[in-house]
Amino acid sequence: MSVPVSICLTTYNRGHVLPATIDSLLAQSFGDFELIISDDCSPDETAEICRAYAARDSRVRYFCNEQNLKMPGNLNAAIRRSSGAYVANVHDGDVYRKDLIEKWKAALDAKPSAAFVFNQYEFLDGRGNSRIDRAPLEQVPHAHEIARHFFRTFTSCVWGTVMARREAYAKVGPFDASYGFISDVDIWLKLARDHDVAYIAEPLITLTPREPDHPYAFVHWRVWFWTLSMYVAHLDYYREAMREEVASLRATYPRRRRERLLRDLLICIKHRRWDRLREGLAIWRDSSDPLLRALGRTFGSPANVPAWYSAAQWQATDPT
Repeated sequence: MSVPVSICLTTYNRGHVLPATIDSLLAQSFGDFELIISDDCSPDETAEICRAYAARDSRVRYFCNEQNLKMPGNLNAAIRRSSGAYVANVHDGDVYRKDLIEKWKAALDAKPSAAFVFNQYEFLDGRGNSRIDRAPLEQVPHAHEIARHFFRTFTSCVWGTVMARREAYAKVGPFDASYGFISDVDIWLKLARDHDVAYIAEPLITLTPREPDHPYAFVHWRVWFWTLSMYVAHLDYYREAMREEVASLRATYPRRRRERLLRDLLICIKHRRWDRLREGLAIWRDSSDPLLRALGRTFGSPANVPAWYSAAQWQATDPT
């Protein structure tokens, strides 16, 4: 028997923070949901924790993938196992206000044209300090502002915690593995081109920082390849919807790409992350940008090229 809402919680090796997340979800004021926990073969105590919750609450359904699918494979698996008309994507470690699902559902019920709903986020840093992240939709309530923000900043104002209509996912999904763990940004950009989006100007979610030893907790050049290739793809995707803006963005993209990469190289120097500095310079040896290529061939060494890299990846970051 299906339920109105499926909450899809993806998790990997974060048993030490998982109970706080699950507790905040099971305490929701809107309780008619299934909680799909999709475990990506965690080697820690995640399985024991989740099975204990499933034994106490019939809404909890725990699944462990047969092999590590990474994100987005784990999220795709969770969505396939769900049955609700509304699908909420949530992450391990984050804490959710008790009226999150109630407010998300009410927003989508009130706006049938909206493909998904998201909200303000509260960020906690490693010292416990907080800040509120507000989306540009608060100033200009149009879905295209999501794309404008991405094109302007190379970042997404929508994080991976949203609730979407199942039929919306069916139109543009599944999540694309070629964009790694930021593949959700690709989906939000696709949905925002042709659909409305609902937004709640309240911090319904508290996002916790990644562990210091997490591979993506600092500047990571692989994330830049995912971001830049997505950027180029969506310049084409939005060509007709935002014709003049896209033309201007395409003209300035090479300069802005160079500036952003150089900025992150300086961040590596500032924080003495010589490993990432060496990786970046080694990768830049193959760049189509003459300045980056010159820096890479002068100071970079092929011996520092990371295992995930191939020179062909630069092609996807160059507009056609």
